Amino acid sequence: MIKTILYEGKYPIMIYEKEGKEYSFLAVCPHKNRPILSEGYKINDDKIECPFHHAVFSLITGELIKPPNSKTPCPADCKLIKVEFTSSGVKFYGKPIIPELPRKGT
Repeated sequence: MIKTILYEGKYPIMIYEKEGKEYSFLAVCPHKNRPILSEGYKINDDKIECPFHHAVFSLITGELIKPPNSKTPCPADCKLIKVEFTSSGVKFYGKPIIPELPRKGT
């Protein structure tokens, strides 16, 4: 099950729950900074598939499992950005990204 929140009105966070444990990540595909929870995303066996270029990531670790089907490769550190909720707010384990919708033709 995926829950989502919008932090500070601009950072979408997805929270994946499995067996009573929550795993939180920025809901942005690091390949091209697309909103990963856009129409057509798929979740299967603790993995999420981005609907834009079909990269697959672990919802437990955030690691890239299957590279995108794209001429543009993923960056070297291509993984979901882990998020932790703290008493003072939200901690991002990586640079927080605001998702971008694709331009026509990309």
